[in-house]
Amino acid sequence: MRWAVEIQRTRLERRNLTDLLERLGFKLMGEAPNLVFTSADLDRCSTASEAFEIAKKLRDSFTGPAKTDSEFRIGSVVDYSTVPPKRHGFAEGALISLQSVMFAATATVGPPPGLSDEQLREWRAARTEAEYQAKLEEQLSKLEPAYRNPKAVRVLELLAIESQSGETLFKIYELMRGSGRNGTAFGQHFGLTEDEYRRFGAAVHHDSVTGDWARHAHGDPPNSDNPMTKAEAEAFVRGIAHRWLEQIRTSQND
Repeated sequence: MRWAVEIQRTRLERRNLTDLLERLGFKLMGEAPNLVFTSADLDRCSTASEAFEIAKKLRDSFTGPAKTDSEFRIGSVVDYSTVPPKRHGFAEGALISLQSVMFAATATVGPPPGLSDEQLREWRAARTEAEYQAKLEEQLSKLEPAYRNPKAVRVLELLAIESQSGETLFKIYELMRGSGRNGTAFGQHFGLTEDEYRRFGAAVHHDSVTGDWARHAHGDPPNSDNPMTKAEAEAFVRGIAHRWLEQIRTSQND
């Protein structure tokens, strides 16, 4: 190991932070409040500045639209090839002490009756572990795509908009599809039918169907006699987005 990056602050419990970093190819080292992370990509860097760029990308993935840890802060890049190790500081704000917090328990199902004290402890431990794994999967479903694909960051930002419109929904669709030339291949890959696309297009493009919610105001008739409702159009895009984001995760982990 040559380069490592200090963690100034995180709200995540150590096990959770370790698991998240490992899925992105990083390794957590040290003890609070002296935590650092390293990776093979960091060690391939020639300079501290290059290593810091990778660290910033990681930080932005945690604090951005994935909403994994809004308080995640990085500090200096440490060069362990020298004795003693040399710290390279960058202008990212003042040092803040570590503040780790555990997940709150969310169990609502009680244990089965008739358990012994030992069985009850085992049941509670298994329940806590299952809750943790579910929470970890929820975090990774957004964090991994956000770290691995710049388009996923924008898709997550748009998906987080509380009141969607025809414009925002179609923008999400375009980000996932790419160039219009990819339309057929994209549709086939995600199992979209021509009828679905026409119904979706009628809803998001035509003010004659959805009024001011639509992208356009030309008043032209839609090319479908059964356009989606606003709710159906949003569900259609969110369903594709879920599969598209998952594909980014699986393609990187193969």
